Amino acid sequence: MLYRIGRALARILDATQVIAAILVIAMMVHIVLDVVIKFTTSQGFPATVEIVTHYYMVGVAFLPVAFAERMNAHISVEVLTQTLSDRLQNFALYISWLLSIVVYSVLTYRTFLDAEKKRDVVAFIFTQGVRIDIWPSYYFLPIGFALMTLTLVYRCVVFFLPANDGLGGGRGSDEPGAKPAEGIVE
Repeated sequence: MLYRIGRALARILDATQVIAAILVIAMMVHIVLDVVIKFTTSQGFPATVEIVTHYYMVGVAFLPVAFAERMNAHISVEVLTQTLSDRLQNFALYISWLLSIVVYSVLTYRTFLDAEKKRDVVAFIFTQGVRIDIWPSYYFLPIGFALMTLTLVYRCVVFFLPANDGLGGGRGSDEPGAKPAEGIVE
């Protein structure tokens, strides 16, 4: 059962990575076309900067945050913890996950409330004669933070289980030849 939940979560996190990659490609194409058109016709796309900052960059930054956790790609400093015993290192890791769950839960809640407020007022920007609704972009944050919370909760649940967790990239990874995640001591 837990393995299936882990696999489902892994697929969702993979999808956020794909969406972020599509956003990066769309941003590159959009900017290149804007520059080319600007140099050939003296007029580029209206609101390129606004679209990049309100949609592309927000999605690229916040959607795959849980994918980074899944792959243990977040920055960690282990100056003090590397001197601890294996048992204390595991304890510190588990406590950090629990604290992170609290923080990301609060972030999910607050950013969702902000997104709802922006939706209620139909937030938009008006630039270069073009109206751009920006309220949908406010949902990237609670989605990314909620997925991070779910990933951390799942990690806490399967932490003590020796079997493959189904999430991959971490303790008990189901990927062939996978080693335990950095920072997790077997």
